Amino acid sequence: FFCSDRRHQISTRLGYWPGPAVRSSQHSTMGNTCCTPGAEDAEANGMANGAAGAAKQQNNSMSKTAETRSVPATAAPPAAKAKAALAGAVQQPLSPAGGSRAAGALDFQMVLLDLDQAEQLAYGTAFAAFGSGAESGSVQLDCQPLRDFVAANSACPYEELDVELLRRVGQDGEMKITLAAFIQMLRDNAVAEGKVLERFLGLSSNVETIDSQECRSGLLMFKDELGGPDSVGEGRWEQVFDMEMSDAGAVVSMEAWTGYCKTVARIARVVHVAKA
Repeated sequence: FFCSDRRHQISTRLGYWPGPAVRSSQHSTMGNTCCTPGAEDAEANGMANGAAGAAKQQNNSMSKTAETRSVPATAAPPAAKAKAALAGAVQQPLSPAGGSRAAGALDFQMVLLDLDQAEQLAYGTAFAAFGSGAESGSVQLDCQPLRDFVAANSACPYEELDVELLRRVGQDGEMKITLAAFIQMLRDNAVAEGKVLERFLGLSSNVETIDSQECRSGLLMFKDELGGPDSVGEGRWEQVFDMEMSDAGAVVSMEAWTGYCKTVARIARVVHVAKA
């Protein structure tokens, strides 16, 4: 103990060894200097922290903007696609050359979307010009304008016209045909069923179905067999086929083919009448 105290006293006098108070003060000062930034350091740190905060805020803003931009738009549900597209399309005149419309508001869009209504307008206009009785909604079976119109705008042979007209006579016993019966007769006789069946058998390899693509090609050929001028036009026939075959699968049955052919024939005939 003596040696240790003595060595301490000598070192203190010579200035080599600081006392306990000095050491404690130095240690405290060093600690404060190390851990507490000075005025310049504090200012620099404040600027750095401010810049870092601004950069972080800017990055967050850019990130939110990117997220907003990257949100995909809600996809529109698939249509009966053709109908939705045609419903919003610009209306086209029935005549490919832009001729006048014989039935007022009737246009090609209506023919595709509401064929029954288009026939009502077109054939109703024609019926009104048949003469006596037409204004009241019925004409005699021997009305020549009626007979000529049916012969020219249907697949009913002229020699079978009397039989077909008699079938449409009302239950009241009068030998007259009404507007409703007249329109239905034109629909039922839009095409000869024998031609429809013949074309199907030529396309089918199993007498039951045909390929969907073969069906479309067959309809393109079939419309040329209807007779009379093609008032629809090649460009608009594509719209007709798109509309009619929008529900077709990989194969088409004979029943579906028959339905397509009848509709194609009805469209061709009402377009022709409405532009006349």
